[in-house]
Amino acid sequence: MSIKQISIADDPRKQAKEDYFRSVLNSAQRTIHVYIAVASVVTFLFLVCDLIHIQGQTARLTIAIARYVFSIFLIVMTRVLQNARTFSSFSAMITILEAASLALYFYALRLYESPHFMIQSMGMICSIMIFFIVPNRKWNMLVLSVCGSAAYFIFSFLRYQPLSWNEFFAAVLYAVLTILLCTITVFAREKAAFQEHVTKEKLEQASAKDFLTNAATRARLEGEAQRWMSFCRRQGLPLCLVFADVDNLKHINDHFGHAAGDVVLKQLADLMKKQLRASDTIARWGGDEFVILLPNVSLKNAMLLLDRVKLAVSQLNLYSGVVISCSYGVVEMGPESTYQQMLSEADARMYRAKRAGKEQVTTSPTHVAESTDNIITM
Repeated sequence: MSIKQISIADDPRKQAKEDYFRSVLNSAQRTIHVYIAVASVVTFLFLVCDLIHIQGQTARLTIAIARYVFSIFLIVMTRVLQNARTFSSFSAMITILEAASLALYFYALRLYESPHFMIQSMGMICSIMIFFIVPNRKWNMLVLSVCGSAAYFIFSFLRYQPLSWNEFFAAVLYAVLTILLCTITVFAREKAAFQEHVTKEKLEQASAKDFLTNAATRARLEGEAQRWMSFCRRQGLPLCLVFADVDNLKHINDHFGHAAGDVVLKQLADLMKKQLRASDTIARWGGDEFVILLPNVSLKNAMLLLDRVKLAVSQLNLYSGVVISCSYGVVEMGPESTYQQMLSEADARMYRAKRAGKEQVTTSPTHVAESTDNIITM
């Protein structure tokens, strides 16, 4: 993990920002082809206006070539934008495209014989609004709008002679008000969208993680189980499900209090997670019970894993004189197994392990020869 990744992981707000802009990028990439198509049509319509107002065959040919090249460039950039990895790179390319459209606008305006200042000013104001509509970073929108407007009014001051000062200051005022209103709207919209994203993420995390142990919830476990069972069946891979129960949590609650029992559950969940792979799932089933999903793990390897878990649990010494242990029931997915059947069978085997003396693993009779110490067959 790089230093940048570590710093992001350590700062929840930075991580939330990264997640937010990732979702914004996905949304923008799904709709960017629509904006490109509209821009291509508008470019063609502007060409019609250019051919009406520009005099001279050479100038007309030049602007027609420029418009066509820009349209082709837009179409090519559609695929590039859809493949952008980050919203920053996406925004940079959008800003370049919009700056190129501004340059083309000024070039065409320079070729006009007698452009109307107020009509062209309205076109500039429309361009500002488009900059704030197309997905981009808010600061890119603002800077491009301010720079584009400033360039237009400087160009107009030098190009239009004579120029009515009343019209000039009115156009400047309209442009400033447009930029101000669009900026307020975009900044407020992004703030609200970010807050909504954070709230949604918190709700999703709350529904996916147990509030006490940070293990998965039942709902998330079921989703992961259905997905992995389907995948393992298609690929001909094994899958195991483990039901684990803390043997003496009631004793700890009675003697040290329920807060102490919560600490034990947290420690057990963290300890078990360290023994699992990223593809494995541990969920708190309720109270002192956990369920572990082990995709692409055979029954034999599941038992070896539980041997390591048992050893680690036995070395957990949170309270003096208190030995913490768990009982386990293990079941391997069969050709016709369902998620509910596996849960029920693993649960029954776990209770058999508790009745047999606790701190044991119960599995199926077909694997007796492969069992290790403290493994009971049904």
